[in-house]
Amino acid sequence: MLAVEILESVNVIPDPYVRAVTYARLGEKLAKARNSLFKDAFMKALDVAHSIEDPLKMMRALLSIGYSMGRAGIRAYKKVFLQVFEDSKMLPPPARDELLRSAALYLLKLGEIGESITYAVEISNEKLRQETLVYIVRVIARSFEENPMKVAYRLRKIRLALDYITAEPYRSKALLEMIKALITLKSYENALAVLKDINSKEWARQAFKEVTFRLKESGVLDRYIESLEEIAGELVEKFGESFTLELGTAFALTGRGDLAVALLRKADNGLDLLKKTGIELLEKYPDVLPSFIEPLDEIEAEEVGKAIMNRILENPELGRWEVIRAIAKKTRSEEVWAKIARYHVLVGDVEGARRIGNVLQSSRLRSLVMADVANQYLKKGDVDRAIDAALEVREPRFTSMLISEILVKALDKELSESDSYGKAETVAGTKRR
Repeated sequence: MLAVEILESVNVIPDPYVRAVTYARLGEKLAKARNSLFKDAFMKALDVAHSIEDPLKMMRALLSIGYSMGRAGIRAYKKVFLQVFEDSKMLPPPARDELLRSAALYLLKLGEIGESITYAVEISNEKLRQETLVYIVRVIARSFEENPMKVAYRLRKIRLALDYITAEPYRSKALLEMIKALITLKSYENALAVLKDINSKEWARQAFKEVTFRLKESGVLDRYIESLEEIAGELVEKFGESFTLELGTAFALTGRGDLAVALLRKADNGLDLLKKTGIELLEKYPDVLPSFIEPLDEIEAEEVGKAIMNRILENPELGRWEVIRAIAKKTRSEEVWAKIARYHVLVGDVEGARRIGNVLQSSRLRSLVMADVANQYLKKGDVDRAIDAALEVREPRFTSMLISEILVKALDKELSESDSYGKAETVAGTKRR
C-alpha cells in the first residue's frame, strides 16, 4: 500500500481523537523518511483535532500532535503547545492540571527542559505540581549517565526546578536525585554539601547510604571519611539519636565496620545500638557482619556476641561460620562460647561442641554444654561417648542423674532392638516351616 493510500485510509477511523493522533504519528514517520506527504499528514491531524467537540479531548489530541511534530523536527510544535497552554485556561483546575502535566512531560521527552519546568510550575494542585517537578529532576539527573554534554546547563535546570519544589518529602527526593547526578559527575564535595540540606529523615537515610556506597564504588571513600563523619553528626543532631542506627548501618554496609562502631558507641545508648545493628546485619547483610564485629572492644563484643548468638539459636538458618568465628575471635566470654557450642550441636558438629565444653571453666556452663553433647551422642547410639561426656560434667549430682538417664535409655534401646530381632527370627522360622 502506498503512503498516500495509507493516509487516505486513516479517514475510516471513527474516533476523531484516535484519527488525529494517527495522522500525527504517520506524519512523524513520513518526515523522518523525508517524504513530503508529512505536511499533509500533520495538517489533517490538526484539522481533525480542532473538530473535536470535547475541549479537553481536543487539547489532549493537540498535545499528542505537537509531540509528534517535535519528534519530526518541526519547530512549529511549540506553537501547538502554547495554544493548548492559553486555551486550557478556560478549563477547571483538575483538567487543566492534567493537561499541563502531560505538556511538561512531552516537552521533557523532546529535550526542552526549561519549557517543561515552565509548564509544570503552572500546575495549581500542589501535590501534582511537586510530583511532576520531582519527576523532571529525576529524568535530568539520570541523563548524566548517558549524555555528558551540556552538564552545566542541566545542573542549572535542576536547581531551577528545586526553587519550586518546597514541600517535603518532595524536595528531599529531588535533592537525592541531584546528589546522584553530582556523584555521577564525580563532583563529590558538592554531593556531600547537598546531603546536608535534606530535611526528610527517610530520604536523608537513603541519601546517606547512596553517598557512602557510591563513594566506595568509586574508590574514594577514605578520602571523604572525615566529611561523612561530620555530616553524620549533623544529621543525628537534626533527626535525633535514633537516626544514629541508620547511619551506623550505612557505614557498615560499605564494609567500614570501624566507622559504624565509632559512630554508634558515641550515642547515650551506644551498646543497645551496637546490638541492634548487629542483629540487623545478621538478618539482612551477614556478609559485612565480621567487619562490624572486628573493631568492638571486649565488653561490646560480649554483649553483641550474645545478642547475635541468641538470634542464631532461635533461627539456626541465620548462622554463618565466618560470623561465628568473628565472634569467637573477639570475646573470651564463656557464656558466648557456650552458645557457640550449642550452635555446633544444632548443626551436627558434636565434636566441635565437646572441644568447647572441655575448655570451659564455669561449672554451670560446662555442665550445660557437656550434657547437651552427651544427649547428642546418645541419640546417635554411641553410649560410650555419651557416658564419657557425662563424666566431664563438673556438678556431681547433675553427672549422676545424667549417667543414670543415659543408662536407662541405652537399655531401652537395647531391649527394643532385641525385641525387634526376636520377632524377625520368629517370622523367618515360620516361613522355613
